[in-house]
Amino acid sequence: MTTIEQVQDLYAAFGRGDIGYILGRIAPDCQWIAAGEGGPNTGRYTGPAGAGEFFKRLADTEEVTRFEPREYFTNAAGDVVAHGFEECRIIANGRVVSTNWMMLFRFRDGKVAHFETFYDTSAYAAAHRG
Repeated sequence: MTTIEQVQDLYAAFGRGDIGYILGRIAPDCQWIAAGEGGPNTGRYTGPAGAGEFFKRLADTEEVTRFEPREYFTNAAGDVVAHGFEECRIIANGRVVSTNWMMLFRFRDGKVAHFETFYDTSAYAAAHRG
């Protein structure tokens, strides 16, 4: 399976709500980074437990209503950058927010060793403030 196929597999698991599947494909020392400040999900997380905390915070605060990976780019090392779009409803106040995003995946021994997401963090922080 190519690294792009691995990312697509992870997105399919996210789409069906199978977070356990995703966590099983994360290296113990993986750096899981959600860029920005002011949002309930932003920060640095480590390993499957950290990524699990990220997904818990996401589920507790946002309902993802659209998640559309659109393009994939890779390099000789097998790193993948995915570009896409998402829309979420903030659970606490019902506000809807959307953004284009880029996500970086680096793999080691078939597992995600580094993940970093880039999106309109300002819009999300504002939506959470209500």
